[in-house]
Amino acid sequence: MPAATRTIVRYDPCMIVPMLAVLAACGPEPVEFTLAPEILEFGTVAFPPEMPDGGYAELQLTVTNTGETDGNLTLPEPDPEIFCISGFTTQEFPVDVGTVNPGSAYVFTVALCGYPPGNAGTEVSTSFDILTDGDPETLTVPVTFTPDRVTE
Repeated sequence: MPAATRTIVRYDPCMIVPMLAVLAACGPEPVEFTLAPEILEFGTVAFPPEMPDGGYAELQLTVTNTGETDGNLTLPEPDPEIFCISGFTTQEFPVDVGTVNPGSAYVFTVALCGYPPGNAGTEVSTSFDILTDGDPETLTVPVTFTPDRVTE
């Protein structure tokens, strides 16, 4: 009768870390967002005393999910002295904009509601942020405009 054989398996604790790294790499694809345009350039904007509904000038900003999985956007409060973002009021911030599916986009309508005091005729460079649960975690939207104060 042959003797029974036993196999003893020993786990090397040093191998656990590389195995975890492989498992993490096999997880879901990252969420990635892009902006179009990459900068909002309003040019020279007339600021008459009476602000029109929606702001003095408006541009559209498209945030596209270029990743492989759903991603979420959050809009913290942009400077209310400068920006009006269509569909959002100051009482709502921060706003959970919602889920953006892969290949889909969310379009913001961004308008100017004012400008920093003393900057009439001078180019203003500012920005606002959009937060994501992807890459990058913060989308900073650069904005430029030159206020032209209209007194009539």
